[in-house]
Amino acid sequence: MDLSYNLKAKREEHHFSQEDVAKVLNISRQSISKWENGNCYPDLDNLIKLSDLYKISLDELIKGDKSLQEKIIIKESGEKYYKWPWWIIFPIFGMLYALVSMVLDHF
Repeated sequence: MDLSYNLKAKREEHHFSQEDVAKVLNISRQSISKWENGNCYPDLDNLIKLSDLYKISLDELIKGDKSLQEKIIIKESGEKYYKWPWWIIFPIFGMLYALVSMVLDHF
């Protein structure tokens, strides 16, 4: 079972139109259609909103879609890389440069 099937089944189960869901998520009806046809995936924020709207867990919503699970894992691992405080490197190198300059000036 894939995400597109789950999205459509849950929407119909709750008697929502694509327009109803789009209004709740503040997106276009065409986006809902693309998700349900498997042309693209909703982002993580919209997946969470959808799971709240349909009163199911996020796990239950995406469990069967392996390709989406892999995309989320890849995106999550990439975000961890960018969260590292790279700005710390510059002051450290600045202090090392100043220290080396002071030591070399004494000789």
